Amino acid sequence: MSAGGTSASVASTSAGGSGGASSTESGVGAAGGSGGSGATGGGPGGCSEGDYILCEDFESTEIGEVPEGWTRHGDEIAVADDAAFTGQRSLKADAIPVWERRIYHDAALLGSAHWGRIFYRVELPVPEAFVHSTLVALSGDGPRNGASEYRVVDTVKQAVDTPDVGSLHQYLYNVQPEDSGEFAREGPYDQAFDGEWHCAEYRIDAANQSYALYIDGAEELSFEDGPGEYERSDIPDSFAELRIGWINYQEAPPGFTAWIDDIAFAEERIGCGD
Repeated sequence: MSAGGTSASVASTSAGGSGGASSTESGVGAAGGSGGSGATGGGPGGCSEGDYILCEDFESTEIGEVPEGWTRHGDEIAVADDAAFTGQRSLKADAIPVWERRIYHDAALLGSAHWGRIFYRVELPVPEAFVHSTLVALSGDGPRNGASEYRVVDTVKQAVDTPDVGSLHQYLYNVQPEDSGEFAREGPYDQAFDGEWHCAEYRIDAANQSYALYIDGAEELSFEDGPGEYERSDIPDSFAELRIGWINYQEAPPGFTAWIDDIAFAEERIGCGD
């Protein structure tokens, strides 16, 4: 890699956000997660069912806007109706060569341990360059490194001409402190962006300095360092901001176009649906 629970429940639900088929420009179906290697794990899409700390299905937000309670960072991020995992709307990050198009939310309600889940889709073709891109991140003050960004759904894609792993990407847990160099725990380069919907789930816990990432229900990466063992985790007791969308840290023209839908956070695993 190279790169550059206790709270009140909050949910956004509306007609169409509880599931059901929706169509997209590319013809990818969104009934229960069809159009990818699949969603498994037991929980539904949308926000109509489940005991959530925070959930957003984007159905009640006007096209071109961002949901109430979230702030926009970067111009090319807004709710759109040209693709959705469930319902008719999702959060769309349009293509730019480099940097941020994300929305932020107060993360204090997530506490020191929680599960998160998103569905995401990346349009093809993707840029040919080497590029590190983050879909979900948290900010907070780590016990060792202080103010940092914790990238919990994170990817690094190799350049198209890289021997053996050209155009493949890995998932990783990546931390970028404000005042020192980044560090990471990495998975293998065995994934390819495919234009389909996928489910990403993560679990993070400060008490035992642990993290796990699941893609379409299968574990991709995990560690448990134990209490007080901060060297390669540095997970804080609380988080300040939740950041969702797309940010890439290297120039990668013409850029990535991606959709994110049915984001949810809870004390227990949410799952991806049947």
